[in-house]
Amino acid sequence: MAEQFEMPRVKLESQGLEVSKLGYGCMGLSGVYNNPVPEEEGIAIIKEAFSKGITFFDTSDAYGLNHANEYLVGKVGTFLRYLLYIMATHLNLYTDKILLFL
Repeated sequence: MAEQFEMPRVKLESQGLEVSKLGYGCMGLSGVYNNPVPEEEGIAIIKEAFSKGITFFDTSDAYGLNHANEYLVGKVGTFLRYLLYIMATHLNLYTDKILLFL
């Protein structure tokens, strides 16, 4: 029988948001280091990380062509809309806006 593991969590400054201490960097899903994974596989990977207690996901519009990484992570957020707590994003390199999915 497998032991139950509780993911350590941390509060983010004064906002009261709480996320897992371990985050998941989504860059590799959109072909920055390799070929992009199929969308269904990327969604399954993010859902599996979430099921293991990860609630902090790092994305950026610079990860993949045409904002592919942010769109992929956003689609998962749609499925898990009330459960997915926070996703980090980097400054948008193409416009003066910052994209942040909550």
